[in-house]
Amino acid sequence: MSNIMFNGMSRIAISALTLSLTLMLPSLSASAGQTDSYTLPQQGYNQSRARDYKVYIPDNIQSPAPMVMALHGCKQTNNDVLNDWGLKAAADQYGFILVAPYITSYDGLRNENCWGFWFEHHRHQGAGEVEDLHQIALAVESNYAVDSQRRYITGLSSGGAMTVVAAVAHNEYWAAAAPAAGIPYGEDASSVSLTGQCPGNATFHSLSRVVSDMAAEMDDAYPIPLMVLQNENDCTVIKASADLIRDAHLKAFGEASFDTPAEAQAESGACSPYYQNNYGCMRTRYTQDGTSGARSLVETVYLDGPLTTPNSQDTNHGHYWVGGEQGNNGKWAVRTGPSYPDIIWNFFNGHSRNGTAPEGFPVITLIGDNPATIALNTSFVDPGATAEDAEDGSVAVTADCSSVDASTVGTYSCMYTATDSDANVTTAERQVVVMDPNAPTETCEQVTASPSAHISAGRAYAGGSYNLRAYTNGDDVDIGGSFDSWSDVLLHEGNPGQWFASEPAACGSNGGGNGGGNSGGEPFVCQDWNASNLNHNMAGRAYYAGGYYSTGGDDYLGAFPGGNAWVRENPAGVFEKGQCQ
Repeated sequence: MSNIMFNGMSRIAISALTLSLTLMLPSLSASAGQTDSYTLPQQGYNQSRARDYKVYIPDNIQSPAPMVMALHGCKQTNNDVLNDWGLKAAADQYGFILVAPYITSYDGLRNENCWGFWFEHHRHQGAGEVEDLHQIALAVESNYAVDSQRRYITGLSSGGAMTVVAAVAHNEYWAAAAPAAGIPYGEDASSVSLTGQCPGNATFHSLSRVVSDMAAEMDDAYPIPLMVLQNENDCTVIKASADLIRDAHLKAFGEASFDTPAEAQAESGACSPYYQNNYGCMRTRYTQDGTSGARSLVETVYLDGPLTTPNSQDTNHGHYWVGGEQGNNGKWAVRTGPSYPDIIWNFFNGHSRNGTAPEGFPVITLIGDNPATIALNTSFVDPGATAEDAEDGSVAVTADCSSVDASTVGTYSCMYTATDSDANVTTAERQVVVMDPNAPTETCEQVTASPSAHISAGRAYAGGSYNLRAYTNGDDVDIGGSFDSWSDVLLHEGNPGQWFASEPAACGSNGGGNGGGNSGGEPFVCQDWNASNLNHNMAGRAYYAGGYYSTGGDDYLGAFPGGNAWVRENPAGVFEKGQCQ
């Protein structure tokens, strides 16, 4: 949602083991399928518009295949979904058709590319954006063989909110839904934190009103399973939103004695798989009778994730999609954390509309860390792996760790193989890193680039007032404006991935710092500009808060964008009203 709007069974049993140890994938190098582009023409109902969308079809897909629709958030496009979210790799692995609509055009006051979940005319069956999405899904079904029992929808932020809308308005169509950083059905714009501050603050309708709005919209009794994914530290869509989605769904579909989280909770366990850091993620299942053997009504995936992200276009408000190892650090998308594509698919795969289990491949879950790290000249003990198959249940796993040489520093592999009764074979890989605990950990690499380039590469992050400053990720030193793409700043790498303005002591001189934004240790030379307030604002020398104020000095420059003022930079990165002396 990225600072949203207003410019502003029979096989249905899921054991506790398969919840806490859901799945682990073999590494996928690149997607091998085909992406087709389409446009849904404007339809005859109210508030319809022409919508572009893309469909990714993996090679050798089974027919009919499941369909997953994924909705981008504000300031994103469907290309971001396809390129950064790790969903194409998941489609390759699991064999589903991936549909990525683009809002294309929109009405009303809202931030760029937001889905209009808060507009009355976009959240009811038969009109607006939610109906356009339904029509896109039907168009995909007319071109590809889609399994009518396995149609799924997910999305981030405003796309997550529209996922909730779709699950309510077209409860008769979708089999399951998974909103990430979503909003409860029927909410207003005030349900999103618009302050730009952390922690965020938002207001919501009462639980009874949300449930009433859902009941008025739904025309099918199907208790659609819902997975709610939420960073507990999200400052744009706060955790209270996820809690309300969960609670309203339980009230709308749960039995009277099992319609609260305490009554309906069946089991809880650590999220899996994840890439590099699980961030304390817990996956919790809620069922209609509170038992672990029943089909999920709601599942929550709550993580204690960080605020800052590597991409300079992000807001560092903990608001993002987690793409896992096959994802990218894109706009409001990160790789590190619980892998949303795999966790969501595991949920979808267990919740077809009629409750039947599809034919498929065994799913291997690695026990323990991946990669695993051991000290030089110590023994490696394989923590092992398990495998589950939709038809066969538990399947034996064979492991081959013969390549691991604990006497030599390096990275090795353990390979795992599982075969089901239909001869479907799945493989998975664990990396084993042998390291010398006595060797220096600093890489001592050096890179010279602009502050903006350092941010894009993850060596620095945007922060300060309105995220206009660039700070090193290792020692939090201000190295210039986050918008500065022309300056040269030298950074030094200590431990892998940690970058410093000054050379780490282990690397030699410890004297290579840049003095807060000037490479080579040169003394700072004052610079000044005589320009319009709007020009100062666009260049990061000023900000607007009911008038224009200098960045750093907070000096009042004037109320009008066309008014001129002198602004000087002294010292580096501090902009004040006036001229250099």
